[in-house]
Amino acid sequence: MPNTDAVRRTRSRVVLSALSIPVTLALFGCNASVSFGGPDYEALEKDITTELDNAYASMSRKVSSVKCPRLADDPKTGDTFVCIADLAGNDVRVDVKVEDDEGAVKFTTRDIVFDLAATANGLSTDVASQVGFPVTVDCGQGLKIVEVGSTFACSALDAQGDSATIEVTARNAGDSDWRLVE
Repeated sequence: MPNTDAVRRTRSRVVLSALSIPVTLALFGCNASVSFGGPDYEALEKDITTELDNAYASMSRKVSSVKCPRLADDPKTGDTFVCIADLAGNDVRVDVKVEDDEGAVKFTTRDIVFDLAATANGLSTDVASQVGFPVTVDCGQGLKIVEVGSTFACSALDAQGDSATIEVTARNAGDSDWRLVE
């Protein structure tokens, strides 16, 4: 049975740390204007695509499509709806809020996108810095879409074979954090 004393001692020292790896930021406060007399959904979808492509450029990813629901009535100030962007086969939700009766809208992503290999590499460095010895972290492969405020788990392994779970929490503006859990 592996010795977990080192991991337990480490867990008591490390409670919560900011994630210093690059995560793709959620879009906050992006504005678009749609046509008077009803929204120009194609223009809105194009604006969302452009903003997301810019946000995901650091991961060398592009959105393949954005679909917004076509509302039966002209949206009024304060109305909201959710558009879905396709990023490498993953749905990224974009909340849209009608700002005024002229057709101005504001959109924000509801989800944070993690490149799991980059996340694991960054966590390996961050955790090793906190605990004082090298660790290898595995978060899986590909992309993970995580709603702001939600968590996902990665596993950490030290040179002696002791392991621990790392819980990563997606925060607003990409300020995600992690903690070692029992």
